Amino acid sequence: MSGTENTVETEPEAVPDDGSGAETGAGSRARNRKRLKATAVALAGLGFIVGGSLLAPDPEPSGWVAEPASPKPQYSGPGPTIEQVAADFEAAAATAGLGPAAPSRSFVAPGCLAPWESYEHVSDARLAALLDDLTSRQWRLTGRHKKPPTIASSLTKGTWHLLVVHEKRPGSRERLSLLAANSTPACEDAFKQAQDAGTQAV
Repeated sequence: MSGTENTVETEPEAVPDDGSGAETGAGSRARNRKRLKATAVALAGLGFIVGGSLLAPDPEPSGWVAEPASPKPQYSGPGPTIEQVAADFEAAAATAGLGPAAPSRSFVAPGCLAPWESYEHVSDARLAALLDDLTSRQWRLTGRHKKPPTIASSLTKGTWHLLVVHEKRPGSRERLSLLAANSTPACEDAFKQAQDAGTQAV
């Protein structure tokens, strides 16, 4: 790994569900921290670094700005599956007028990471349209990070945590990357095993 694993904080204790279906603020934070823990381990192997900081959306140390809670209904079903996540990416990209994805990389933890990547030009309007379509598919926008040449957004849906990263670096190809990591116990174990073995997620 890249040595950024120490940016991941210890997960707080989960808050029991009161059976009402409404999640408390503390429970939501604990659940989100669990997602971030699995995602940060995976993303450290992918080298998503902005200004020397791991792209784990923790607004305080890394410059992320938290998004206010959305009034839109949140996803409450099981999963979703990796196939459903990939379908969301393809549909949102098509709606935004983006071309087909570049060939994806192979993963050590199959079923735990869902990628979509493109090297074509992406205007601000198309990036906004992509994010709008994702939120219409019940991906909840949780934070933004803007530090040119990189713009990033963080979203969640069910057990998945997604980073949308758009890079425009002088002298290199423009790059748009969507990468979602699943925080199920099986995937967390797979990420940890890869970390312990000194193997990157890709």
